[in-house]
Amino acid sequence: MPYFLNRPNNVTFHRGDTAVLRCAIENIGTKTVIWRRTSDPNPITIGELQFISDPRIALQKLPERKEFNLLIKDVQPKDGGVYECQVSARKKLTKLILLRVNTIFVSGTQFVEKGDSIHLVCNSSGIDNPPDNLDWFKDGIKISPDAHQKITLEKYKFTATKTLVSVLVLKHSQMTDAGTYVCRSSNLDTTSVKVHILNGEYPEIILLPISKN
Repeated sequence: MPYFLNRPNNVTFHRGDTAVLRCAIENIGTKTVIWRRTSDPNPITIGELQFISDPRIALQKLPERKEFNLLIKDVQPKDGGVYECQVSARKKLTKLILLRVNTIFVSGTQFVEKGDSIHLVCNSSGIDNPPDNLDWFKDGIKISPDAHQKITLEKYKFTATKTLVSVLVLKHSQMTDAGTYVCRSSNLDTTSVKVHILNGEYPEIILLPISKN
């Protein structure tokens, strides 16, 4: 009798990643694996046969791991949802996997020498259009452009990829600038990064003469 081996039931990938939905089956024998979205009655794959024309989607067989995985290249927000890995047996065997596509992520300098600039970039994508806005917060407090503190915020909209990009630059960082920086879209998606400020000052090393006995 076939049964499912332990694999994640909830997976999250960034937009543009290759999403891997893992389905491992013990004692499958001659039975067939079927993949489908629960929102669509039509199958994606039945055994080796693929029933949709999307070139991003493929079946990955790893016999040594007993896996029959569904791959989705260049995953997009529209791909998010619940997928079903089914074994064609007399008694229906089904494993459900929830795919989330993270439409917002942040990159930049996480370790900064005191006095150097903090440079963070937030990318956020929408399904039909880019988000209307992106806001930055540090330790729960909203960040605004500030000429005195030399904080700049710039935004760039890319309609073709439905992406809004926000660039945060904080010049001449201080130790108090360390903390958690959060980027939040107008769609209320959030992502965060923790920035560490390194103090380049080291204690003076005093060399003591070695006494000779």
